[in-house]
Amino acid sequence: MTKQIIGTAVAALVVACGAAHAVTIQTGDYRLRNHPDGNARPPQYGLRLDELYNVTSNHDIFTFDFNHAGSAMYLNYNGSTIHIWGTTWGGRDIGNDYANDVHRGFYTVNFTYTIGVGAVPGDDDIYVNPGPGNYNYGMLTTPSGANIPLRDGHYDNGTLDFRFGDEDNDLGHRGFNGISGWGWLFHGPYNAPYIASSDWLFTAEIIPAPGAAALMGVGAALVAGRRRR
Repeated sequence: MTKQIIGTAVAALVVACGAAHAVTIQTGDYRLRNHPDGNARPPQYGLRLDELYNVTSNHDIFTFDFNHAGSAMYLNYNGSTIHIWGTTWGGRDIGNDYANDVHRGFYTVNFTYTIGVGAVPGDDDIYVNPGPGNYNYGMLTTPSGANIPLRDGHYDNGTLDFRFGDEDNDLGHRGFNGISGWGWLFHGPYNAPYIASSDWLFTAEIIPAPGAAALMGVGAALVAGRRRR
């Protein structure tokens, strides 16, 4: 192995270690997990859509468990769009579990932010700021096969629809020391009002490209070898 290859591998390892603390948003694919600070927990969740169905006379909470063994939720950021997609277990939240009814099961999520995606001014987070009257759209498919439209927006008529990062102070969103995604969602017909609470609230880890992962492994082995000498 040449000195140039060794130097490149070690440099990649150093950059990767630094990125783990800086949590600067990189382009690429991310695996999504539950956020530990959802207001309706337990169970923990990465998405909440209250009154998705009006099942009871009370306020029906619907949440979606991104950590479930059968869930696989992802986000791709390519520098100009944010695509969130995958499969998640969920249903009507009754406390520590989901009600054993027709709404319990796997849901398919597909949402794309194409309008207003950009860097937060003065920070390294990414946000969606489409401006008044502009919206981004998606779809939720239920266990019964129904397709429910989704769109972004803000319940108080503001324009901050979604944010991805670790806040202005780099300490994380709501106590999570890493990258989170959070933002408001409307579900149902286009003119349906906002239903509190309906929003994304998840954590995210970037999925290393195969070549980068291999290079990091080489770098780690080299660093370990040097320490043993």
